[in-house]
Amino acid sequence: MRTTRYREFESVLVQPGVRLFALESRKYKTVRSDVFLLEPLTQNNATANALLSYVLRAGTEHHPTRRDLARAGEELFGASVSVGITRFGDFHALAGHAEFPSDRFLPKGAHELQRVLELLAEMLTRPALAPDGTSLRDETLTQEKFQLEQDLRGIADEKPQFAMLEAQKRIYAGSPGAIYEGGRIEDLGAVTARSLLERHRALLSNAQVMAFITGPVTPTRALAAMASALKLPRARRLPLMRSQRLPDRARLARDKLSQAVEQAHLVLAWSGAPAYGSRDYPAAQMADAIFGGLSVSRLFKVVREEHGLAYAVSTHLAGSRGALIGYAAVAPDKLESAARLIHRELSRLVRHGFSSDEFDAARHSLIEAKRSQLDSLGVRVVDTVFQTVMGFARKPETEIRAIERVRPEQVRAALKSLKPHTEFRLAP
Repeated sequence: MRTTRYREFESVLVQPGVRLFALESRKYKTVRSDVFLLEPLTQNNATANALLSYVLRAGTEHHPTRRDLARAGEELFGASVSVGITRFGDFHALAGHAEFPSDRFLPKGAHELQRVLELLAEMLTRPALAPDGTSLRDETLTQEKFQLEQDLRGIADEKPQFAMLEAQKRIYAGSPGAIYEGGRIEDLGAVTARSLLERHRALLSNAQVMAFITGPVTPTRALAAMASALKLPRARRLPLMRSQRLPDRARLARDKLSQAVEQAHLVLAWSGAPAYGSRDYPAAQMADAIFGGLSVSRLFKVVREEHGLAYAVSTHLAGSRGALIGYAAVAPDKLESAARLIHRELSRLVRHGFSSDEFDAARHSLIEAKRSQLDSLGVRVVDTVFQTVMGFARKPETEIRAIERVRPEQVRAALKSLKPHTEFRLAP
């Protein structure tokens, strides 16, 4: 098996659109595997894919019930195997995950790597079918539809998440950014046991696949085991496309959703930020950290500590969108004052700049956060997928050096490039 170097991973392309990755680290007691099936996120497929993740973890061809799957994991020395969904920019991902003890902590002669990977592959690729084999099981679909509907309804009770999702519909209207990866209740009725099986088969044939094994296992053995376990159709897979950037607006768009809430929620968006992977992105990270991305940021100190206008206030870069997103939890009677002060603080940073202490604190915090990624195999995996979707591959050490080279004038330019886009309020 001919391998190549991809970031810090050993990698092999088993067919166009299906790439395997391995990273050996003896710092951990467990081996983990992550498999991502990526396809463009559309409103037509979002709900079906989300429901599919529920059905796949309810039973497989050889382990038709949850109890059977749990017993299989127990027999593999407590291996945990699961399936879910996530997103990377404009791509939806059906994500499988397995974690299990390293061989050196198992009885002599126990080699569980292949068996765990086969169980994970079965969960992703071979669901339990109806007796005639033409559809998924109706009773399972009914149960999982009910569970997904309850989970979607529950979002309305989690007001910060609900406010952010409602804001995203307005900020990214007309683009995949407005679509919630967990689906919509109103789309559940159209999904049948037959149509969901067809969706699953299309996903196995169309998706770009990135499969990882990390931890105390040699790359050669890991890649061979994954290649043997994960059998996928040979097909012409959909290419990875860049995410749509947030376009500028001529003026700030304001919107409000009225609800009887005790705490108001304010979401703001600015366009004009560099996208992840671009030359100016490290300066944008510094600008975000100084403005609202840290617990010692300007917004935290001024809006929360000095003026007492927010219970929580922060910003983060939407790296796939070229956007800066702000959030504040505010008493309803202080909402207007908090919104004005947030905009004013950004204007003050653009006009008057920041202190050397603020600059140094932002750089130190960002570098420490990046260094912590070196100790998290999960973060390395997710970041590698995100970078691939964004069209580049760069080690954490390279990103640290880029932050170390950022100059104050570059941060001021990044702040100046931000343009007011959307202000959304969830409030009485």
